[in-house]
Amino acid sequence: MPRLDMGSAGLPRAAVVLLMVAFAVACTGTRAASPRSAASSGGAPNTEAPATGALPGGSLSLREQELAASRFRRECDAGEALDCYNLAVVEAAGLGLPRDLAAAAGHFAKACDAGDAPACGELEALLGAGSATGTNLGPGPGEDSANGGSRDPGADSSSGRDGRRVAELLARACDAGEASACARLGNLYLLGQGVAKDDARALALYDMACERGLAPACLVAATACAAGQGASAAPDPGRAAALYRRACNLGSMPACVRLGAALDEGRGLPADPAAALALYRRACERHDAEGCRREGALHEIGRAVSMDAARALALYRQACDLGDDRACEESARLASRH
Repeated sequence: MPRLDMGSAGLPRAAVVLLMVAFAVACTGTRAASPRSAASSGGAPNTEAPATGALPGGSLSLREQELAASRFRRECDAGEALDCYNLAVVEAAGLGLPRDLAAAAGHFAKACDAGDAPACGELEALLGAGSATGTNLGPGPGEDSANGGSRDPGADSSSGRDGRRVAELLARACDAGEASACARLGNLYLLGQGVAKDDARALALYDMACERGLAPACLVAATACAAGQGASAAPDPGRAAALYRRACNLGSMPACVRLGAALDEGRGLPADPAAALALYRRACERHDAEGCRREGALHEIGRAVSMDAARALALYRQACDLGDDRACEESARLASRH
């Protein structure tokens, strides 16, 4: 089964964090808005602290950043989970106070313990980054900071323990409805990291993430069903086609191409070359290399469209330019005949 490459959920990008801080400054007496949509977008983590006062337009001063951070800390100390999350964000970005990933991990953990699912996901990302760099980022949820984050004072900080902590965090976030957490937990079951390897459980988690609207999870689940991996040893082309369709409808162009191939070949649903052509074209228009190559192939042989070698060659070349090696070979072959 292919591993789902979710990337790191990461921390909100600097501009989003700064806008959140500005909102906190403006809305005195009101809880700050949580940057939930940015935190769950799957963007790359912001690994560089932004310049002081770097709000677009230069409207947020260092003093205002400090006031916002102070307010988040005050509300977090009073038990507001959302403000513990917000405090962790500004600590990780270095807004209004020195950048401190260990402190950020502690406040994400506090928010996670209070039931804030996105905080669990952000803590998992921080712990994963710390494990990769050998950095001790402090306690996880429910752990004692006095002994370095371990429930057992004699416990070490081995990758095995870190893996279990990450799996626990992802399970919490998944149970609370975070689709990306379900998918990343599926990766752990697929790879046997922090949990016993279990392909069937991985597929079930990808299915769960797919049902919650995560297109990459639908694509991985579909690929597994097509190959007969996971809960059943037998390929299930019908289920695979349904999952490809859902992923395509959610905006995954590779899934649209896979659905087109199933329609082209009649795998899991009645053959419909015209529908396949439309899907290939849709993917190609969105710069999917395989979609361009497959559309070119239909033009070359005249399947569901008039035979057109010139159009086929143009599509092969487009796919080649997009990085499809097979399309480069097809382009050279067709060009040598004309």
